Amino acid sequence: MKNIEVIRRAPSYLKNFKCIGGACEDTCCAGWSIEVDEGTYKKYKKVKNSSIRTRLDKDLVDRKNKSTPEFAAKIKLKNNRCAFLSKEGWCDIYSELGESYLSHTCTLYPRTINKINNELEYGLTFSCPEAARVILLNEAPMTFGAPENKMNESVLSAVLVVNEDKASKWQDYFKVIRQMMIEMVQDRRFNIEERLEQLGDFMLQLTKLTQQGSIKKIPSFIQEYRKKHLDAQASKAKEDCSVNKQEIMRLLERMTTFKQEKKITSKRYETCLDKVVEGLELIDFNKEMAYKLYEEGEKTYFKPFIQERSYILENYLVNYIFERCIPLDGATPFLSYERMMLYYRMLKLHLIGIAQVEKSIEDSRVITLVQSFTKTFDHNDECLKYFIK
Repeated sequence: MKNIEVIRRAPSYLKNFKCIGGACEDTCCAGWSIEVDEGTYKKYKKVKNSSIRTRLDKDLVDRKNKSTPEFAAKIKLKNNRCAFLSKEGWCDIYSELGESYLSHTCTLYPRTINKINNELEYGLTFSCPEAARVILLNEAPMTFGAPENKMNESVLSAVLVVNEDKASKWQDYFKVIRQMMIEMVQDRRFNIEERLEQLGDFMLQLTKLTQQGSIKKIPSFIQEYRKKHLDAQASKAKEDCSVNKQEIMRLLERMTTFKQEKKITSKRYETCLDKVVEGLELIDFNKEMAYKLYEEGEKTYFKPFIQERSYILENYLVNYIFERCIPLDGATPFLSYERMMLYYRMLKLHLIGIAQVEKSIEDSRVITLVQSFTKTFDHNDECLKYFIK
């Protein structure tokens, strides 16, 4: 049987990423449950190095009857940090035993590898501060190509199978849909909110097509839409793409009780949230006053920010679409788009609230927010569900 060649693809930013260890302002393992897979756990039990042997016995918790191949044990946290994290911020397991002794979780993070048929897509997640910097602060549009170096491919983030040649469902056209989404988000003739409005129209029309059962028409629909979109005269983006007032009010109202009702493990995010509460006066919640402060902050701080540095949010959205294999996370393309827009609107609300306190939107604050926000909402389903409601 002939071996099928594996194709590797990665965003241009990946070559610039390197773990900064002790210089990192928020360690990988702070506030998280550190899962150890069964294979790695068995290797730990066989370690004979006396100095690390004692620590492994002491700081590994066997899941016993709850054990699974992916999650057989977990590492204790000490002062909200991994028990094997040195004072300098480096992993003692890596230092003492080598990379081959890292669990699947620690081997991969913050990298991601998605397998789509015979293709491997490398990426980074925003919950790492250095990854967030590398992804967001590049002014040039994000491009994709063959990676310079091969990653450890023993652990995959997701495995997907699509069949565009014999498509039987809209998901089989995932790659061409995603490519169109990225093209639209990167169209710098329009501001970022105009692009998102156009993208919403595309995803809605695409969803209607799928609901009519016209799956085979998706490629031609995308080609026609691309021609229309590339014609600046045909594109009629609104100057003001403001979100429905009631929707923002619902988000503001939800934000007032979020901290009291859900456990927030990231101290960095909690600091950001406190400033949002202060900046939009959410403690003594008054819907109209909070919305007025939101509108003021949008006009004074957010709009100048996206005019000057829209590439930051553009990079956020493009990486979101690529790394998460959008729109496969939704029952329909439009539902996937709406989920992405919830993330965007929440980040926007946070940036405006923080700016009302700090009187500006600085790149460093955006990095802190995006990283800690992602760490909070991507790794805690309950926090995200709280707003999805």
